[in-house]
Amino acid sequence: MRIINRHLQKFCRRLFTPSLLFIFIFLFCFQISISTAAQKSDKGTHCITRLEHGLINWTTGNILATGRASAKNKTQTSLKSVPGSARADANRHVINILKQLIISDSLTVGEYASRNDVVLAEIEKTARDAVSIQQYYTSALAVELTVQTSILGGFLQLVLPEKIKQISQINLEELEENHNRRKKNPYTGLIIDARKLKVKPVLNPVIISEKGHDIYSSTFISREFAVQNGVCRYYCNMDLALKDDRIGKNPLIIKGLRIAGEENTALVISMPDFSLLEKTTERHTFLKECRVIIVKD
Repeated sequence: MRIINRHLQKFCRRLFTPSLLFIFIFLFCFQISISTAAQKSDKGTHCITRLEHGLINWTTGNILATGRASAKNKTQTSLKSVPGSARADANRHVINILKQLIISDSLTVGEYASRNDVVLAEIEKTARDAVSIQQYYTSALAVELTVQTSILGGFLQLVLPEKIKQISQINLEELEENHNRRKKNPYTGLIIDARKLKVKPVLNPVIISEKGHDIYSSTFISREFAVQNGVCRYYCNMDLALKDDRIGKNPLIIKGLRIAGEENTALVISMPDFSLLEKTTERHTFLKECRVIIVKD
């Protein structure tokens, strides 16, 4: 037994030499610095609404929710059921977050779902399909579980207004082709600079002119693109918005003038900018494909 102990002590001394300890400490600190840098880089870039039990990322279209549960006693049965209870708690928070989303003006998903059982079922399905991305165990036999789901796809298919329909591609492609023959560098998307306007992110934003002309609404959007990519994407950083493939290499950038509507969800642009957009024939294509980004605070 003494011989085994001596060998074990020698092995430990060889394993934990000063140089190896330095490497371990360096790697640990390096990992912390990377994590901290990543957290800092996210600030001021993605548009995020933080809630009590989760958040809405308006840039990626993802929703994160956290559920918690603990064992009341230390029996085998209770210990096994704790992760399941945490997941059920997370699902409830996902449903609550989804119901708080504003579709347009003052209409929330929850209000819409109260009149439509199909929408309510889709909300519950979206919560069940959420993917677990982190699970944390505490010393008090508690579990904290974070799940992630997306509002894009099936969820948007049901909550977006029915007046957003498919738009035929034939005439739009002909318009774009004819215009591109006259213009060497056509616009590929639209960015609305709405910083300092305190814009409230919604699922179905509307852009109008000073005189009330519809610029971006259900009339101009093709449902297939709205469902898969969202009606628009929100950023809180102009540099990142310009790098997004969604709006292509040559986006038209327009300054937001003010906000309007019941819940200040409609964006207003000036009449000169409206006239510029009206002269841009290719707008039919990039608006139809929802190649629109709103940059907010």
